[in-house]
Amino acid sequence: MSIDFDALPVRRVPHHVAETADQIIANIAYHEAGHAIIGMTYGMSLAQLCVRTVDIDGYMGWTGTTRWNICYVPHFQLAVELAAGEAASKRWMTSTGMSEHTAARHAASPHDRDMAIAALAESNYTVTTDGTEPANGTSWARAMDAADQAVADAWQQITATAKALIATPRHVLTGAEVAALTGITNPPPAA
Repeated sequence: MSIDFDALPVRRVPHHVAETADQIIANIAYHEAGHAIIGMTYGMSLAQLCVRTVDIDGYMGWTGTTRWNICYVPHFQLAVELAAGEAASKRWMTSTGMSEHTAARHAASPHDRDMAIAALAESNYTVTTDGTEPANGTSWARAMDAADQAVADAWQQITATAKALIATPRHVLTGAEVAALTGITNPPPAA
């Protein structure tokens, strides 16, 4: 499956949440670091992750991307990797004092859930949103629970990666840089 990362949704800040540019960058950095670290722990080959500005109808907006080299992982692990961005963002927000309910609402990433549903459906693996557990798949709730646990287990590496991403002038890190920073192996791309 080929994904056009530039066509993915841009993070729009809800009107009820007052965030500074630094808070938006940090939130997206933790989200992308969650994807990167959990994917790497599952053996995925990280190309790069970034936070960048985009134009939305004449206004500056923010988005982030985690780009992978060609790699293969079990279906459930891919669902968890896609859920890990939301889990990391939610964990970071609660660490700043936001209530868990507000953080969960604000961290919600339907684009990652929708990508899991679409990408895994191509392999006849079903991801449900109603909580049911299909014989040939999983529920998004189960993937989120596993992501919450994986993010908790790797929080030190996720935090180090997010802080480094925030500190770089262009908000870009390569897979090699993340591996050097965290000690997690970044495997070569699959042939």
